[in-house]
Amino acid sequence: MVKKLLAAMAAVAIMGGTAVAGGHGKAKTTPAEALKEVVEGNAKWVESHTKSYFKPYMNAQHPIVTMITCSDARVHPTVFFEDPVDKVFVIRNIGNQLANARGSIDYGIYHLHTPILLILGHTHCGAVKAALHDYSKETEGIKNELDHLHLPLSKVSKSGPFEKRWLEGVEKNVNYQVQEALNFYKPFIKKGQLAVVGAVYDFINAYGKGYGRIVILNINGETNPSKLKYSPVMKYLSSSMKKAVLVTK
Repeated sequence: MVKKLLAAMAAVAIMGGTAVAGGHGKAKTTPAEALKEVVEGNAKWVESHTKSYFKPYMNAQHPIVTMITCSDARVHPTVFFEDPVDKVFVIRNIGNQLANARGSIDYGIYHLHTPILLILGHTHCGAVKAALHDYSKETEGIKNELDHLHLPLSKVSKSGPFEKRWLEGVEKNVNYQVQEALNFYKPFIKKGQLAVVGAVYDFINAYGKGYGRIVILNINGETNPSKLKYSPVMKYLSSSMKKAVLVTK
């Protein structure tokens, strides 16, 4: 399995581009050009959606997932819902961290009563990469957020190919955030009202499950794939779908 992971990640590295550099691409448009795209894009949205589309959620929202994910522009709820409007309560920050978003997450759990808290990391996470290196020259705001990644990344291997360590860091961060959530929302979990799911959105096919696959690492603290497939939370998934989203290490 490790050889497959390294081969997949090496292939991506050969392709080059900003993803290998941590996703720190630079926009090639001016502020005026970018605003034009925003306004024209919204105009198309208005033209293609009538009042009947908005009516169900004009007075209230009805999400089924509270999602804490990275601010990365490559990660959006459209990767699992074709139209995520009114389905996903989204909280974002660099590194998909609970420490920087407790109030927003609390709102999703305590007030919106979503049955799933999805902690979604992603391959080639720039925040994880930065936290594994010296980030002392970053702005104070960035440093303050990256500082919270020290604990989850403290046990990442100190040697070996960086691509492998990078993915390990992404996984350890997801599992750490799940554990934090279990500490905060234990009463909801015990009552069966909430499941905390830790996953990685894999757009480089590092796991060999397909480009863009969401790979589930953790459900309510359980990380063993052999046990995860029997989790009550996964009871409606077919055997083939479980195989697609779980990784045997």
